[in-house]
Amino acid sequence: MAKIVVFAPNVGLDRIGMLGELEPGAVMRFRSVESSAGGKGLNLARAATALGERVVVVGILGGWIGRLVAGLAQREGLALRPLWIEQETRVNTIVIEASGRVTVFNEPGPDLSLDLADPLLQLLVAELTGSTLVVVTGSLPPGLLPAVYAECVRLAREHDLPIIVDATGEALAAALEAQPDVVTPNVFEAETVLGNVSAERVTARREELEVRALAAARALAGKTRRATVVKAGVAGAAAASAVGLWFASAPQAQVRNPIGAGDAFVAGLAVGLARGWPFEEAVRLAVAAGSASVETLQPGALNPERVEEFRQRVVLQPLKAAGAETMA
Repeated sequence: MAKIVVFAPNVGLDRIGMLGELEPGAVMRFRSVESSAGGKGLNLARAATALGERVVVVGILGGWIGRLVAGLAQREGLALRPLWIEQETRVNTIVIEASGRVTVFNEPGPDLSLDLADPLLQLLVAELTGSTLVVVTGSLPPGLLPAVYAECVRLAREHDLPIIVDATGEALAAALEAQPDVVTPNVFEAETVLGNVSAERVTARREELEVRALAAARALAGKTRRATVVKAGVAGAAAASAVGLWFASAPQAQVRNPIGAGDAFVAGLAVGLARGWPFEEAVRLAVAAGSASVETLQPGALNPERVEEFRQRVVLQPLKAAGAETMA
């Protein structure tokens, strides 16, 4: 079975804590805590695996926490090809209040030396044989230069594989210089790379998100080989290519934890494209996967039956004439 390869250097341990209300400056005690293998790459792999695809994640693990992450990933059946280092893997803490408000504390990751880029990329190359698609996702730990993502684009093209880049800041800018097939920033990440810095929030108004996502998708469309998809949170997503502009409205979901929904979105898009679906249908699956993910506590987890229910309800509105585009 062909596989999707995910390059995600900054994997980590996710700790999800539930409490009544977050009070800065006070001593807080969680009502419950759950741990799982985390970071955007493993969240994405969790969602794509649930959708029936084989996925391999290439990333960096280190120390006792790294061993714990590896064990948790193995327990879930997630394939992880790590570059092992001595420094500890990062821990990301997700705080969910009784009201549903979510606060996230992300550690930067281990401070790496620049000479780790080559062995990490060699692990990626070793997984490209027998692959259908490459996804590059997440932040870079300190010491890895943004050019690493541009090199991933070059390697994918060298192996005749389509590549999706889900990144932010300088890493996204570097990848865009190499012209990946598809980029999938959220509204805030897209606006930042376009020079319009805005504060990133877990939620925002649907109407505002739609307008901003469409503007960003238009602006970035010419910088990719195939398309730009801008995630707009609860609103859905905007997609733009040389042949069309669309907005896919997300169906209403029962939100339990919105963290990881963007990773499930990219998983849905990757799965659709890896299967050779028309681009618009892959976007529809992406929105459905992201919507299903918010209904679960674990980031990236989803119910495939719920995804299919949502996929039938995603409204895909073409905003200019577009033909059916596929990615082989």
